[in-house]
Amino acid sequence: MKRRDFLRQGLGLTSGLITAAHAPFALAQTDSQAAFSGRSVPLNDFNLPALEEGQSIQGKQVFTLSLQQGEAQILGDRRTETIGINQGFLAPVLRMKKGQQVRMEVRNRLNETAAIHWHGMVLPATEDGGPHQAIAPNDTWVAEWKILNEPSTLFYHSHTHNQTGQQVWRGLGGQMQIVDEDRDADLGIPHQYGVDDYPVIVMDRAFDDSGQFYYNNTRMGKMRGMHGDVMLVNGVAHSLLKPGKTLVRLRLHNASNARFYHLAFSDNRPFQLIASDGGMLENPTTLRQIRLAPSERAEILVDLSDRKPITLKHLKGYGNLSMGMMGMGMMGGNGSDDLDRDFDLLHIDPAQSERVPGFQAKPLATLPDWSGVAIATTRQMNLEMQMGPQMMFGSGGFTINGQAMDMDVINEVVQANTFEIWELTNPSMMHHPFHVHNTQFRVLDRDGKAPYPWENGYKDVVTVHKDETVRILFPTGPYRNESVPYMYHCHILEHEDAGMMGQFTVV
Repeated sequence: MKRRDFLRQGLGLTSGLITAAHAPFALAQTDSQAAFSGRSVPLNDFNLPALEEGQSIQGKQVFTLSLQQGEAQILGDRRTETIGINQGFLAPVLRMKKGQQVRMEVRNRLNETAAIHWHGMVLPATEDGGPHQAIAPNDTWVAEWKILNEPSTLFYHSHTHNQTGQQVWRGLGGQMQIVDEDRDADLGIPHQYGVDDYPVIVMDRAFDDSGQFYYNNTRMGKMRGMHGDVMLVNGVAHSLLKPGKTLVRLRLHNASNARFYHLAFSDNRPFQLIASDGGMLENPTTLRQIRLAPSERAEILVDLSDRKPITLKHLKGYGNLSMGMMGMGMMGGNGSDDLDRDFDLLHIDPAQSERVPGFQAKPLATLPDWSGVAIATTRQMNLEMQMGPQMMFGSGGFTINGQAMDMDVINEVVQANTFEIWELTNPSMMHHPFHVHNTQFRVLDRDGKAPYPWENGYKDVVTVHKDETVRILFPTGPYRNESVPYMYHCHILEHEDAGMMGQFTVV
C-alpha cells in the first residue's frame, strides 16, 4: 500500500461513534479493511496527564525526571515506539508556584544525547536547557532557579542541537508546566485539575504502514515542517472529555512541530479567553475562534451549562499548508491537499457534568504599563529562507539576518534589566512563529496595526506572517552571563534544526 493511500484510510465521527468513513486517523490496510469494515468503535477516553508537584526538600521543590524509551498504543492495537519523560510517551504536567525555588534533576536514560528546555521561563542561561546544556546518555543534569514568572501555562521539551524536531515528534514535546499562585478561586476561575481545569495538548503525527512514527527528514520536508494527519490530544486520538463541571478551563497548547491551528467549537459557541502564553490578560476577551502557532498557548473558559455535546475543531485554510507550498507534496511527502483540511480535535460531552454558575467577567490581572519605558536598543530580525541551490541541495538557506545557527557564534549581546524592541520581518514565503528565550514580551503591532485579540497579554511566541513586520517589546531580565547564551528562533522545529536560530548573551 502506498503511504498516501495508507494515510488516507480513516475513521469518521457519527453520533458519538467512529465509523469507517473519513477522518484523520491513519490505519494500515489490515485494520481498516478487516477490523473496521462496516463496524464502529467508541471514542477514546480523555487522557489526563499525571500531575507532578515535586517533593519539598530543604526549601526547594525537587522534580525528578527520567528521559526514557517506551511505546504507546495510538493506532488501534498497533504499538508505536516512543520516547517520553517518566513514562513511555510524552510526560507528566509539572505544577509549581511563583516564588518557589525549584530543582530539576533530569536523567537521560536514552541511547542518544538530549536537552530539555523550560519554554517561557525567566531563568539563568545555565539553567535554560538549550543546546548548550546537552545531557549525554546515562548522565544527569541538574537545573535550579527561582520561579519569577507570573501564573501561566508554560511547557518543557527537547532542545537538542539539530535533533529537536525528531525528538519532539517521538515524544519529548508537549510537556506542560503550570505556574500557580492560589488566586484563581478568588477570581471565580476553574482551578481543580482534572475536574474543571484541563490540559489540552494538541499535536499531529504521521505513521508508516507498521504503525511507527513517520518523520520526513528530506530537505523539502524540513522546508515545509513536519505535518501529520493523525490528531492527538494529550497523546490520544479521538479523545472524549466528560468534564466534572459545566464551566471548564481548557489550557490549549499547540505542541505540533509545524502545524498552525485555527480553533473553534462545532456549534460556534463563544468562549472567554483569560490567558495567553505568559499569563493572565487584564480582562477576559470573548471570542468564537482563535489561532495558535506551534508552541503558542491560550487558556479559555467554556460554558457547558446547556449540556450539549460539542467538538473542538481545527478549521482548514490557515498556516503554511494553505499557501500551496509550490508543489512540495511531490518533493517531500504528502501534498497540502491531503493535510490542509478540517479536523476534529476533542469531543466534549457535559451530559453528566455538575451544573455550576457561569463565569462572571471581571478584571483578572494588572499588567505593568510599559508604554513609557526607556528603550535600550531596537534590533532588526529578518527571518529568511533562501530559495536557491543551497536550500534545494542541503547546504543551508534557513537564516536570521543572513546567519545560520552556529553554536560558536554569539549573534547579539543585550544589557540586563533593560527593555528592547525587536522588529521581526519575514521576507520569506512561509509564516514563522518566533520565540525568544528568557522573557515574556508584549506584541506592539503588526505592520503598524493592533495585534490580534489573543495577543494582548504576555507572549513568548509570535507569528510573523509572510511579508509582514511585527514589533515586540520585552524586558531582558536580571540574569547575566557573558559566555552562556540564550536562543531566539523560529518554532517550526524543522526550521530551527536547519539553522533559523540565533544566540544572545545578557551582560
